[in-house]
Amino acid sequence: MTANATVTVNGAVHDWESVSITGPHGAFVGISELNWKASQKKKRVYGKGAVSVGAARGNYEASVDMTLLVSEYQDLVSALRGGIFKSVFDVALAFEPDGAKQHEVILKGILIDDVDEGTKQGDEEVTVKLSGTAQMIMRDGVADYK
Repeated sequence: MTANATVTVNGAVHDWESVSITGPHGAFVGISELNWKASQKKKRVYGKGAVSVGAARGNYEASVDMTLLVSEYQDLVSALRGGIFKSVFDVALAFEPDGAKQHEVILKGILIDDVDEGTKQGDEEVTVKLSGTAQMIMRDGVADYK
């Protein structure tokens, strides 16, 4: 453990209450879920014999999905000049819990592929689920892939 690391018991941790999320329209308020994932597939390469001689790397891929209230979706779309399917935008998350280390994630170059919307009797809220790809995910100022 590093000298400046802190350990807390029943202390502050990163949680939904400590995150601020901003996008092209400003602060996201009517957002109930945001997920991001990055991957780069690897494949073993074989020559003569049963043991691999190396590994080949595939492309870096990042995906994003979010669930928004309809009003938040409308605000986002109005800020995107090219519409939801043609615009590229960034989303920044800042985790700032009292008494815990700050953490920042930037989802760069988001392109939306799917818009999933619906409602039914008994719904307490009406939401829109967006999913797509990102060009890069930055975590605390460091790109996932260099």
